[in-house]
This record gives sequence, structure tokens and C-alpha cells, in this order.
Amino acid sequence: MSRRGGLPGAAAFVLGALLFATGSAQAATKGEVLMVMRQSPPKGSADQEIVDHLRTAGYRVTTSEGIGENPDVCRYDLVLLSSTVRSNQFTAERSFVRTLRNMQVPLLTWENDLLDDLRYTGLQRDTDFGELETGHYAWMVRAPHPLSAGIPAGLTTWTEARQPAGWGKPGLGADIIMVWPGEADKSMLFAYELGATMDHEFLAPARRVFIGMDNATFSHMTENGRALFDAAVLWAIQGQRTSPCVSLSAHSALD
Repeated sequence: MSRRGGLPGAAAFVLGALLFATGSAQAATKGEVLMVMRQSPPKGSADQEIVDHLRTAGYRVTTSEGIGENPDVCRYDLVLLSSTVRSNQFTAERSFVRTLRNMQVPLLTWENDLLDDLRYTGLQRDTDFGELETGHYAWMVRAPHPLSAGIPAGLTTWTEARQPAGWGKPGLGADIIMVWPGEADKSMLFAYELGATMDHEFLAPARRVFIGMDNATFSHMTENGRALFDAAVLWAIQGQRTSPCVSLSAHSALD
């Protein structure tokens, strides 16, 4: 009798331990992240390194190529859009671009060729957005902002030498954090708060961030560069939502 009576207690103990472990794991998760990226780009990328880095930091990361897969963005706390995506295919697949633009989910991207479609900047390449041959140096302009990661105002380095960098000329509602030295219109890190005016008089449906990385930049960042990336992820994912997320099917009808 005592032996049979002891089994339920042991089972309850094991079950309780499992539930506690599951709850602890869930509590430790910083958030659900969707990373839209191109699988196996021809020249390689640092995308998998970014995924591993975020998972080690405590985020739960799901990867997707986006186009054709139609991921439900409403399931996530943050969407990352890598520069490895084929921007010409994205712009041809208008419904998913509209989803990313209009979703009430924070978005962090380093694809400068989609900044105009996402309303981060104006429409003219090399005037409103583009790429620098090397983005090794940067000028920090908003030191008190959380996106500055505690790096003081002034000249800094955020990548190793000879690493290309994307840039954008953001709308009036942007918080500009980091620019190319001597060219204030070329911002390599900027963001929009929820409700801020982006380009085309578009109001940000949630936090929006751009960091001017290239496909392989993450593997060649300085300590400051990694700190800026981590701050961008954290600031974006901590943004508040004021309305429920709208599904992909609903977004497909929006301009």
C-alpha cells in the first residue's frame, strides 16, 4: 500500500518540477522574434550568427524567407528583416511588403533597398538611401538615447575597416542616432517611435529601427557595433502596442 501510495506523490513531484522548469524557461525568454532572411545566399552572410547570438541572449527566434511562406507576424514581438532578402522579389510581392510596413509589430531592418517601401525614407536611391563603400567610422549624435548603447557623442568605430554600410535619410519624426562623419543626411542608425511621422506622412504603427549593416557586417563588428545592435533589438522589442495586431490577410488589402 505504501509503495503504491508513493508513486502518485513521486509523479506529482516530477510533474511539478517539469512545470517549474517550463515556467522558468518561459520567464527567461526575452521575446518571440521572427527573422526574415534568405537561406544560403550566394556570397554567404552572418544571418545564422545573428540568430545564434539572439538565442544565446534569451530570445526565441524563428527564421523565414517570408515570401511564399506568409508567416503570421502577429505571433511575434519583433520582426527582423535581413539585408540578404532579395529586395526586387520583395517589391514584386507587394502583399508581404505591405504587411511589414503596416504591422503593429516592431520592425528592425538592415536592408537599405527596402527603406522607401517601408516608409523609412523617400524614394530616390543615392539621395534618400544607399550604401557606403566602408562604414568603419561613425558619428554618434544622440548619446542620451537608449539606442546609443551608452557610447558617447562624437567619432567612433563600429565595424572593422573596409566593411560596407547602408544609410538612409529619414523623415522628420525619426530619432537619428549615428551618421556618416561629415554627412549628417546619411544616417546609419535611426528609429521611429510608435506614432512618429515617417516618410510619405506615414505614422509608425509600432517602433521602427534601421541599422546600416551589410550581409556579413555582424561578423566584423567592433565591441561598440555589437552593443549598438543589441540596443536596437532591445529598444525595438520593448515598444508598446496600442492596438491589436492585424493578420496578413487583412494587411493584403491595405496600401
